[in-house]
Amino acid sequence: MASIEEYFKGKSVLLTGGSSGIGYAAAERLLKAGAEVTLVARRVSALDEAKAKLGGSSRVHTLSLDVSREDDVMERVAAHLSAHPADVLMNNAGVVMPGRFLELESKHFREMMDINYFGAVNMCRAVIPHLVAKGGGAVLNVSSMAGIIGIYGYTAYAASKFALYGFSEALRGEMVPHNVAVSVCLPPDTDTPQLAFENQYKPKETKAIAGAVKTMSAAAVAEEMLAGVAGGSFTIIPGFDGRMTVAAQRWVPSVVRWYSDRAMRKA
Repeated sequence: MASIEEYFKGKSVLLTGGSSGIGYAAAERLLKAGAEVTLVARRVSALDEAKAKLGGSSRVHTLSLDVSREDDVMERVAAHLSAHPADVLMNNAGVVMPGRFLELESKHFREMMDINYFGAVNMCRAVIPHLVAKGGGAVLNVSSMAGIIGIYGYTAYAASKFALYGFSEALRGEMVPHNVAVSVCLPPDTDTPQLAFENQYKPKETKAIAGAVKTMSAAAVAEEMLAGVAGGSFTIIPGFDGRMTVAAQRWVPSVVRWYSDRAMRKA
């Protein structure tokens, strides 16, 4: 099994959601491993700031892009790849707005599906033919623990992340003959600007269900995520608590539901 340095050194990585959080932490680690990185995000100012924080390295490129806009993705990514061929695609861009189903506005359901799910699909459609033509590569889709466990307050978010997990699983099989490895990461709560935003809107029931679950650092999640890609893993679950939660959901889902319902009622 290859280490992060062995796998990524000399490779070019296209990374969405790369200007902050897990994406930025992954970019830092990739640069240390000797990779070339293209940061993809919507805001030019955020991209410029991230590149400056990364030392303005010549191995860092930026691409301002809304991944939910299919036509723009197909056109602009193709142009970028002609100048900077990629070996790895990491779909990390995502948004979240928690809230009770009866209170959450319909626009949030659409936005999360457009960015979290269709954004990744759009990027895969733009990049995978390029990887196939090169003879192989890798794709990582960043889902969430909410991509396999739907809990109170996450009807919109969980739907988009469940969809991304299912897409990744089906895509993995189709890409085997093309030597394109596909992985999906299920991060737990991670200390990022997105989590800080999310916490402002979580229903009290959601906070009670989460309880004392340990929040991971973005750097720790990025380390395990990249190690999983380097090692050829399909499902990557950062953190011991995360792995135990996934195991419980797979083997005793009724117990997980009982625990969640109990915490919700107490709240």
